[in-house]
Amino acid sequence: MEKFIFIAFLDVMLASLLMFQSVICSSNFTDQVALLHFKSAIKIDPTNTIKGGNWTAEANFCEWIGVVCSNRKQRVTALDLSHMGLHGRLSPYLGNLSFLASLDLRNNSFYGTILIEISHLRRLKKLVLEDNQFAGNIPPNLAWCQNLEVMSLMMNRLMGSIPREFGTFPKLQKLYLGSNDLRGQIPSFLGNRSTLQVITLFNASLTSSIPLALFNRLLTSVILMDNYLSGSLPSDLCYRWHDI
Repeated sequence: MEKFIFIAFLDVMLASLLMFQSVICSSNFTDQVALLHFKSAIKIDPTNTIKGGNWTAEANFCEWIGVVCSNRKQRVTALDLSHMGLHGRLSPYLGNLSFLASLDLRNNSFYGTILIEISHLRRLKKLVLEDNQFAGNIPPNLAWCQNLEVMSLMMNRLMGSIPREFGTFPKLQKLYLGSNDLRGQIPSFLGNRSTLQVITLFNASLTSSIPLALFNRLLTSVILMDNYLSGSLPSDLCYRWHDI
């Protein structure tokens, strides 16, 4: 009887293990498919790093160039393909990398609009898309990434206003939106974010007066040059930031 119970226990444990492994494999397969779709959307790869490198289904995607995975779950946590001269659109499958905490695609030639699927990345802490050719409006849905600490969209071809939804980021520390064709006003809510330390809005075609809320002691750097701004700065500005 005891032997029968022991064998039954082993069967249950084996079934549970296989089920657990199946879940892990399914999750890993989701990440692999997302990365392969990302690869297929790239039209030009001058260094042949992605198109001709180890980004193949035969290789472990956690070992692909620019990919970082968590040790325990083997899920993609970071994707750094900066300074590679890549040319193409972003694949909406990026939104399936549910464990992604850092996405750095700076200094490439990605074009098209910034995908709203990026807003599905709820663990994202760092989003760097600067120095590309992204156009259109800034998706207000990016505010769904409530863990964002750094966001840089500067040096693109973005237009429109700064979404009012950006006033809801609870952890954002650095916001770089300069060198775009944003126009409109600088929203005063940017100065009210308790975590925000750096705001860069240079050469963004912004108009109207400068919100005095930007010049609080929490902000350590505000760059507004090359805009069409009016109004005056606080008379005690130098004293406010003297000790920062």
